[in-house]
Amino acid sequence: MVWFKFIMFFGCIAAALLAGWSIEVARMFARRVAKERQRVAGGAAMPERGADITSAEAWPAAAVILPIKGVDAETAANLEALLAQDYPKFRLLFAVESAEDPVVGLLAHLAEDAGVGRAGKRIEIRTVIAGLASTRGQKIHNQLAAVGQTTAADEVLVFMDADARPAAQWLRELIKPLVENGTSGDVGATTGFRFYVPSHARKSVADAMVSVINAGVAALLGPGWRNMAWGGSMALRRADFFAFGIDEAWQHALSDDYVLSYCVKTKAKRRIQFVQGCLVESAADFTWGAFWEFAARQYRITRICAPLVWLTAVGAALLYLGTMIYALTFWIVSVIPQKGVPYRPDHPLLMLFAAIYLANVIRGYFLWQGGMAAFPAGGERLRAIVFWYTWGYPVTLAVNLVALFKAALGRTVEWRGVRYHMASLLETGVERGSAAAGPGAGVGGSAVGAKAGPSARGRPTPGGAGG
Repeated sequence: MVWFKFIMFFGCIAAALLAGWSIEVARMFARRVAKERQRVAGGAAMPERGADITSAEAWPAAAVILPIKGVDAETAANLEALLAQDYPKFRLLFAVESAEDPVVGLLAHLAEDAGVGRAGKRIEIRTVIAGLASTRGQKIHNQLAAVGQTTAADEVLVFMDADARPAAQWLRELIKPLVENGTSGDVGATTGFRFYVPSHARKSVADAMVSVINAGVAALLGPGWRNMAWGGSMALRRADFFAFGIDEAWQHALSDDYVLSYCVKTKAKRRIQFVQGCLVESAADFTWGAFWEFAARQYRITRICAPLVWLTAVGAALLYLGTMIYALTFWIVSVIPQKGVPYRPDHPLLMLFAAIYLANVIRGYFLWQGGMAAFPAGGERLRAIVFWYTWGYPVTLAVNLVALFKAALGRTVEWRGVRYHMASLLETGVERGSAAAGPGAGVGGSAVGAKAGPSARGRPTPGGAGG
């Protein structure tokens, strides 16, 4: 018991320090989002660092690559948002697995009748039929097929998922750091991130869990070198895509963004810059079954591709919950009269529980406030789940910990009837039906990006999976 109390003493100190740091991270997130909202509302330009980008000619031509599969209620509106991008020179390359996909007809209609962007300029729209992946993941297979349709005239490659709805300035904001930093600067790629907003104002607990857990990740992105790329919104120069070896690293990979991050940060020693203006809204529409499948898949991919990230998440959740459970349990024991034992209520334990609990409430409130500032149109839906951001935050931590533990064992992911065995960051075996191949046979792939969206109410899912 003495050793247990000794260990918990230091655990409580660590939990208190982590809680204070987490509050500051969430507060800064809310502050950055609010400042970005004010900047956009005021029409102010981002500060420029040396590059003259005041004229349309100064912006590099961009190829926006979007792997997509199926059609849902949000697809048409999301595609229209791409056409509304305020960027002088870009074209859209939609990559699909099969010509039989129902989205192909929608894309053809878009190209024929609605391929007109801002100021009436016609935008080139091309649908790339990638075919069935046999040596790599379907999403990456689709992306590489689209990259193969680009030329040196496409100076910047932009990758996006179809389940996100970008604001009109998204493309300009995502590319701007590359232009300002120049070809010899330390920025190798830029990235945005998503913020899950419930698709309906009803109080769906599964939707709330996704929104809160994802918001905690979004708050970690910001200035500095700690950023990782997110496959739903990332950009880099086309020349760097090949120079950094991303095309080769993708050949048998599972995750497009984890591998891109590895190539940019570890191999090329360049920085990934997070762009606050590229925080995009994603609709959360989950059943509990879809939530557990999605969360376990994401965390299993993270465990294999970035084990330290997964271990850190497990450690933080255990520290918070373990400290609160310890403090509350032993306080309750101390206030229950016991025969022959002096009555000595351990109220400092209650104070410790209250402090950690309130710290998480404050942290969650800042995360929720950031979401409200970023997406005011979703205010009613976010207000419906504010309890889970604040007073219900311990439940969210527990749910998150269960999802992390579900991903602790095994290296297999199943997605749309295909089974993938993750050997490492760069090698994944693929099994389709009764035919299986392992990495040793030179067959790898995944239909799931590291940040892929789920097929939440049984609907086809665009974007993240790509197949």
